[in-house]
Amino acid sequence: MMRSNSENTAAIFDRIFKETWSGTVSYLIKISNNKELAEDLAQEAYLKAWQKRHLLPEEEAEIARYILVIARNCFLDHLKAALRERKQHDAYTLSFPDAGQFSPAMTVIEAKEQQQIVNHTINNHEETVRRYYLLNREYGLTYKEIALQEGVSEKTVERYIGRVLRSLRSRLATIFFIW
Repeated sequence: MMRSNSENTAAIFDRIFKETWSGTVSYLIKISNNKELAEDLAQEAYLKAWQKRHLLPEEEAEIARYILVIARNCFLDHLKAALRERKQHDAYTLSFPDAGQFSPAMTVIEAKEQQQIVNHTINNHEETVRRYYLLNREYGLTYKEIALQEGVSEKTVERYIGRVLRSLRSRLATIFFIW
């Protein structure tokens, strides 16, 4: 159904969107307890469904279920990102217990500067090294999962990620020493 000409595909998707939007948002409200977040996640889910429309099932009922699965995965990704952010915040407050005495604006500025330094340091590595690091730190994949996905040995992944971590430690140590 979704594999026919582009005008027909858009019309079918538009109709499915109109028929399933409220149910998708209701489902996301139920699992997130946040209406605004639910609407944002629903938009993200429909965007992903549209981008992968060539993978959508033929039956419309299956498409609706597929969209709910995408919506649930968007919510889970949101939770993972929030957890990652919380861990970073907790690590920062453990490393810098005196940070509470500074103004919140200054702490935000310092955190942004530190993030820029981290991003710059990571981006100075070759593409493969950077990709392995991001798969591990941003997407939570283990060394073994990365090795299987990339078709390399686990030791190679470990060595590449270690390279990034050493450069980050070195760069951040000089910055924290200056402060």
